[in-house]
Amino acid sequence: MLSIIIPVYNSEKYLASCVSSVLGQDYRDFELILVDDCSIDSSLSICQSFAASDSRVRVFHHGQNMGISETRYDGFINSKGDYISFIDNDDLLVQGAYSLMMADIAGCDMSVVASMTLNDEDAESLLSNLAGKACEKSECMTGLASYELLKSGRCEYGDIGGPWGKVFSRPVVEKALAITLAWRERLPWSFFEDCLFIPVCYPLAQKVSLHKFTGYLHRGGGLSCRKKPTPYLYGCIGAGNVVLDFYKERSFDRLYDLYIGQHLVYLQSIFYRTDLFEDDGEKRSRYIGLIEEAFARYRKDCLGSACTSLSVKLTVLLFACCRPLWKLLVGRLLLARKYGL
Repeated sequence: MLSIIIPVYNSEKYLASCVSSVLGQDYRDFELILVDDCSIDSSLSICQSFAASDSRVRVFHHGQNMGISETRYDGFINSKGDYISFIDNDDLLVQGAYSLMMADIAGCDMSVVASMTLNDEDAESLLSNLAGKACEKSECMTGLASYELLKSGRCEYGDIGGPWGKVFSRPVVEKALAITLAWRERLPWSFFEDCLFIPVCYPLAQKVSLHKFTGYLHRGGGLSCRKKPTPYLYGCIGAGNVVLDFYKERSFDRLYDLYIGQHLVYLQSIFYRTDLFEDDGEKRSRYIGLIEEAFARYRKDCLGSACTSLSVKLTVLLFACCRPLWKLLVGRLLLARKYGL
């Protein structure tokens, strides 16, 4: 059986359409676990109404807000299925996504469809347009090879990097959690998220089936896109360090080389937003210090990586050696435009 887990928090605007897109799938052998993380809107009552009308739906409720990683984990430990899937509470499943992924999951640790990030007004119309589309191509490879393909920027299977748009075997989820749960206290927003769980889970999978099929619609404007830093964003600092150390320990050398430049680029964006928008002096000092430490630790390897582009190496050098010029060329010209400043 497949267990589909949706962490729910203050999503009354989109929750019903999200759940309906799951319950309306042509693949029907699943349980749907809705975990409400102490919502203050009508989300819990929406969950309960679905449970009352469909026996496949189970609802759990937190008495206090615990964050998305804890909520996703709560859903997992209460699940019964041999296979696991995660959905965000404002996203949509394209018809046929689960029948495609479940068709070959018995021989794999993960089966994956592409996600597409879009704005609110386009989601519902695109959902109907994609229904009935055929899968263009499927391919099976090791999890390590599939994640190297994704991080290389040459992946033809679309956006496959989130925790959603996937079916996992329960054992591979447990293997990844055996590593990430060690960081549950220090990185509570990250241990079951795309910044830590997914980069660990992929290379642990023996076989991954990739499908060139847009099966998951992800609404934009998530925690990583906001101007003011969030706990999730700050968690990405430590999460990226954990991932790099994990790759180094396991001798995933090419993946380490592919990942390191991307991590230091992301740290630059976190630094830029923290420097401009963090009004808590203690947080500002703490997280800028953590970014500086990460640069000192990984800069040499990044500059020596054959997988890191010259443009990325230049930003790393400017950040490390000439911060005023970095603020002008990278901050004002690139990051300000990216975040609409």
